[in-house]
Amino acid sequence: MEKKILTILIFVFMIVAVANSGCIENTKANSTWGEKKLSLDTLKIYNNTVGNRSEENESIYYVSGSISNKNSFEALDPKIQVTTYYANGTVFAVNDSPYLNPQNIPSNGKSYFYARFEDPNKQIAKFEVKILSAKGQY
Repeated sequence: MEKKILTILIFVFMIVAVANSGCIENTKANSTWGEKKLSLDTLKIYNNTVGNRSEENESIYYVSGSISNKNSFEALDPKIQVTTYYANGTVFAVNDSPYLNPQNIPSNGKSYFYARFEDPNKQIAKFEVKILSAKGQY
């Protein structure tokens, strides 16, 4: 009889331990467990981001810079958008998939990006870079 009670107590203890560990937490958003919440507020575009004409071909306009990650874990699959504008403020062109290296932004690290735009008439007057989304580490 004592062995049955001891076995039941151990079994109940194990169930409680697993339930409290977060291993069985399941969110409706993506049906995964153990995902860490990434704050987009901690992904910052550095002030060194610039827009320049190519020295070899002035009809090409480049926007380049870097993004820092102040999260305590890696930012996976970040999506950034670079928008260029005419002098009057209307949109010239949008690049939704600029080159990013490394592709995932390391914890307390940074990634470099650049986007290229064809502008033979030199009409791009300004640009804007936005961080649209990123995932937390699993």
